[in-house]
Amino acid sequence: MIPFPSVEFFEALRERVNADPERLRRLGTVDMTLVVKIDYPDRVERYEIVFAGYHCVRTRQIANPADAPKDAIVLEGPYAAWREMINNIVANGQADLEHTLNTLTLMDTPLHVESDNQLDTDLFYRYQQNLQEFFDGAAIGAPSSASAGAHLN
Repeated sequence: MIPFPSVEFFEALRERVNADPERLRRLGTVDMTLVVKIDYPDRVERYEIVFAGYHCVRTRQIANPADAPKDAIVLEGPYAAWREMINNIVANGQADLEHTLNTLTLMDTPLHVESDNQLDTDLFYRYQQNLQEFFDGAAIGAPSSASAGAHLN
C-alpha cells in the first residue's frame, strides 16, 4: 500500500476513481476543490483534490492555505482520525458506517468542514457520497487489514 498521507496516495485514489467512471457517474457530477488538512502534533499537511464533472482532475500537496483556490472546502482533522478511517476502508473494502465522511463530520468531530461561506460548506455535504467513493478507492488493490496499518505512517 502507498503510504498515507502522500501525494502518491492521493494520486492513486485519483487514478482509481477515474479508471472506473461509473463510481462517480452514478452519483452525479462534482465540481469542487477539497483540501484535506491533516493535523499532527508538530505540523500540518494539506492536499488539494480537484473534481470536475465525473473526474478527479488533480491532486497535489500544498504548503499554505493561500495556495488553494478561495472557494476550496477544507476537511480537517487529526492524523489519528484520518489513519483510522483509511485503515477501516482498507479492512472493509469501503468505510463502515462509523467511518464515513458523514459520520466523522456530523458533530464537527473528529473531522471538521470549513469554507469561506455556507454555500461552499453545503457543497461538501451535497457531494459527500462522491467524496466517499473517492476515499473508498483506498481499498482497491490494498493489502489485507493486518498489514495495512504498518504502511500508514
